[in-house]
Amino acid sequence: MATVFKEKYWWQFTLTRITIALAMGILLGKYIFVPKWLLLLGLSGSIAIWIIVDQLSLLAYFKKRWISGLSILVVFICVGISVYQLATNAIIQIKARVIVQDPPIKKTNSYQATALMGETLLLIYFHPSITIHSLNEGTIIQLHKKPLPIANTSNPGGFNFKEYAASQKIHHQVYLTSEDFTIVRSANVYVSPLSKTKDYVLSILEKYIPTPRERSVAEALFIGHKKNLDKELMNAYSNTGVIHIIAISGLHLGMIYALLCWIFKPMNRFKKIHWLKRSMILMIIWGFTLLTGAGASVLRAAVMFSFLLLGEHQNRPNHIINTLAASAFCLLLYRPLFLWDIGFQLSYAAVIGIVVFAKPIEKWIYLENKLLRHCWQLCSVTFAAQLLTLPLLLYYFNSFPNLFLFTNFIAVPLSGFILYLLIGLLVVAPFDFIAKPIGSLTEWLIAQLNGFIQNSANLPFAQNEYIQVSLIQTICLYVLIIAFSIWLAKKNKSAFWLGCVGMIFFISIRSINIIQLQKQLKLIVYHAPKYTAIDIIEGLGHRYMGDRALERNAILKNNYLSPTRTLYRAGNPLQQTTLLFRAPFMISRQKKVLLVHPRLALPELYMVPKIDLIIVSGGPTIHFTAIARRYPHTILVFDSSNPLWKIQLWKKEADRLHLRHHSVPEQGAFEYNL
Repeated sequence: MATVFKEKYWWQFTLTRITIALAMGILLGKYIFVPKWLLLLGLSGSIAIWIIVDQLSLLAYFKKRWISGLSILVVFICVGISVYQLATNAIIQIKARVIVQDPPIKKTNSYQATALMGETLLLIYFHPSITIHSLNEGTIIQLHKKPLPIANTSNPGGFNFKEYAASQKIHHQVYLTSEDFTIVRSANVYVSPLSKTKDYVLSILEKYIPTPRERSVAEALFIGHKKNLDKELMNAYSNTGVIHIIAISGLHLGMIYALLCWIFKPMNRFKKIHWLKRSMILMIIWGFTLLTGAGASVLRAAVMFSFLLLGEHQNRPNHIINTLAASAFCLLLYRPLFLWDIGFQLSYAAVIGIVVFAKPIEKWIYLENKLLRHCWQLCSVTFAAQLLTLPLLLYYFNSFPNLFLFTNFIAVPLSGFILYLLIGLLVVAPFDFIAKPIGSLTEWLIAQLNGFIQNSANLPFAQNEYIQVSLIQTICLYVLIIAFSIWLAKKNKSAFWLGCVGMIFFISIRSINIIQLQKQLKLIVYHAPKYTAIDIIEGLGHRYMGDRALERNAILKNNYLSPTRTLYRAGNPLQQTTLLFRAPFMISRQKKVLLVHPRLALPELYMVPKIDLIIVSGGPTIHFTAIARRYPHTILVFDSSNPLWKIQLWKKEADRLHLRHHSVPEQGAFEYNL
C-alpha cells in the first residue's frame, strides 16, 4: 500500500478532493440555477453507482475505482449546490414588526443595529437623539416607516455594500427618528457569559493601559474589539502588510495554542489523562474563538486545531492539507457564503503557502549560527505565506506592501510577546502591584510597535498602488506560481511550459487592457458623502477637480477615489488634459459640461448655444425652467455635496419638466464619456 501511495501521491488527499467538490458545488449554486428534482436525481444516481461499484469483486473494484471516486465527487457537488440554495433562498418580506438582534452601535451620525424581519435581517439607523438603552437584544419594535431596498451607491471598482449586505441576509434598511417606531415589548435584560467576559477583559485593559490609542490596539489584538481603533493607524498597518496583527486571525490562535501546549506539557507523562489535556485546550481555544466574534480566519484555525487534537487522540497521523480541508469542509457546510469571504480566502491561502513552501524556501540557505537560522526560518514562513496570498491581495486591494518582509520580521514576534503579556495581565489582574508594571510594559511596547508601523508606512516606497488585476489574471498568477514551483521542485518540463503559458496570458491581458484604456476620456462624479469629487480621466492618468480636503485625506482617498482610478489604470496625476477648463465650463471636442456651484458665477444661459451635462454642487439655486427651455436634452447630475432633502425637491421639478437627472447619493457615481 505504501508503494501505491508513493506512485499515486494524490490518493491520500481524499478529504481535499471532497472539499474541492463541495466548493465547486457552492460556486455552481451561485451562478447556475439547478432545479431540486435534478439535484435529487444527481444525488440518488451517484449514490447508487457508488454502492454498485463497491459490491464488485476485489479485482473489478480496483479497475472501476475511478467510477466510484467520481460518483462520490458528484454527490458532494450536489451537496454544495443544496447548502448554497438553503443559505440564500430566504423569502424577502417587508414587515412592520421586527426584533432587534444586537444592541445599537455608535456611528458618526447615528446608531446602527440589525433586526430580524421575517426570514431576513433589516439594517436600522437610529437618530442620535434616541435613547438606545431600551433597545436591547430581543426588543420588539413596530415600524411606522417603510424600509427601503439597499442600493449600490459605490464608485466604479469600489466596495459593493449591497452585495456584501445580501451575503449577510440584509436586503433592506431604514432610518428611524423617535416618531418612526414604538417599542412593543422590551426584552429582558440578559447578559450572556461571553458578553460579561468581554466586558471584564475590556475593563481590565482600560484600568491598566490608560492611553486610548495603545489600549485600542490591545483590544483589537487580544479580543478583536476594533470599535476604538484609529482609522489612520489601521491604514498604516494595512499599508505595511501587518494588518493581520490587529485583525484576529489564525496567527493569534496559533500563539495561544502553542502557549497552551507548553503549559499542559507536564500532563504528557500521564497517558491516562491525555484526554483531559486535549479537552481543556479545546475548551480554551473555542472560548477564545467565540469571545473574539468567531470570524472566518479564527474559525478556520479553531476547527483545524480541533481536528489536530482529535487526530492525536485517535493516534491517526494525517497530512496537514487534509486537516485544513476538513476544517474548510465543516465551515462551508455551516456557512457556504464563507467561500466569498476575503478573510476566509486569505487565511487558507496563507496556511497552505506555509505548509507547502516554508520548508523548501528554508532549505535554500543553510546558516550554522542558531540565531541567524531562526531569523531565516521566520523570513521563509513570511515568504511562503505571501506567495499564495499575493494574487488575492492584488485582486482585492489593488496594492502591494513593499516592506512586508521587514515589517513582519519585527512586528510578528513583538505582537506575539504583547499577546502573551496581555494574557498574563488578565491572569494577575486581581493583584494590582503585579498588574500595574505589566500594563505599563505592555503599553510601552504597543507604543513602540505603533511608531514603527507608522514610520514604515510614511516611507515613500512603502507601497505600490493602483495595481489592477482581473479575476482571469489572478487565476493566471496562481497557474504561474504553482507550475513554476513544481518545475523547481521536480524539474518537470511540462510544469515549466504551463507556467510560461500562465505568464504570457497574464502579460497579454494586461497589455491589451492598457492599449484600450490609453484612448479613454471620461468624467467621473464620485459618491463621496458631503464632498464634491470629480475626476477627468484621460489615457492612463487623472486630473482631480473636486474638494482638495478629500484627496489630502489618505483614508477618504482610498475609500472613494483610488478604486476607480485603479479600475481604469489612471493612477498617474495629470497637470493638463486635452479638456479645456474655463470656469464654470469644461469643454471637450464633442461635449460641454457646466458646473453649478454657489462660488461659481452662473453665465447667462441665452449666450451658451449647447450644454450636454450640468453638475450641481453645494446646494445652489437652480433655474429649472430656463434649463428645460434652452437645453431639453441635457443631463442634470446632483453630487454628494448637496443635501438629500434638496435633491428630492430638484428631482420632482426635473421630472415635471421632463429633464433627465442622476442623484449621486442615491444612485452612485456618475460616469460620462467626453
